[in-house]
Order: sequence, then C-alpha cells, then structure tokens
Amino acid sequence: MISVPKVLLFVCDASQKAILQQTLAHHAELAWACNLQEMIQQLEQDRYDALFCSSTLCTGSWEEALKQVRQFYPDVPVIILSRTADEKEWVEVLDAGAFDLLGLPCSERTLLSVMEHAVDSCEARAWHPISGLQTA
Repeated sequence: MISVPKVLLFVCDASQKAILQQTLAHHAELAWACNLQEMIQQLEQDRYDALFCSSTLCTGSWEEALKQVRQFYPDVPVIILSRTADEKEWVEVLDAGAFDLLGLPCSERTLLSVMEHAVDSCEARAWHPISGLQTA
C-alpha cells in the first residue's frame, strides 16, 4: 500500500515556506519547524520520510541541523535548500552527509523528484539495512 510521505520543512523564511507548502502539500503530509529545538521536537514526536532544511536559518546552521539528524535520526534523508547553490556547496553538503542540495528557485518537477528519491531511499534503508554491507 502506498502511503503519503511525511516531510518536515525546517525553514525560517516565510516566502520559502509558502512556496514549499504550495508545491508539496498535494504530494506529502507536511510539518514545519523554524529553529533547531522545534526540529528536534518534531523528529522526536513523529516519523518523517524526508527533511528539507534551508541553508539560511534564523538561529543555528544547516550543518548543526544535519549533525543532529545524522546522529539521532540517521535514516531521515536531509535535503539542503540554497539560493546560492553551486558545485562547491553541493560537494560540501554531500560530504557533510546530506541527501542532496537544491538550488532555489527550482521547478516543481525538480522539487518533487528529489523528494521522491529521498523518500524511496528512506524506505529502502528500512527494508535493507546497510550496516552489514562491506566495501571491496
């Protein structure tokens, strides 16, 4: 049975939040946090299939948020959103352990595609834990 994904939006900018809600509301169940404490509380209270995190936050940084998620909720894929996305920032975000970096503004198709891939990766990790895999 296909279920609607649960997505947490960690954004402070009202216009960015509105755009994400407008785009994703028909495709996911959304929750919102504006600071690190709210994000952690949301993650403690419910299970999320993906987290969108703005690169510019009111308090704290995307690096702090990602570190918290990776430490306590390692199966939740984190997508960083940036208005200044470039190749250097993309590599930095991936090296830090995020699922992907999206440059804003982006098309609805791009946003949905990244969300779907993140949700699929979350589901796949639940079915096939990677802790036992060995690299060559």
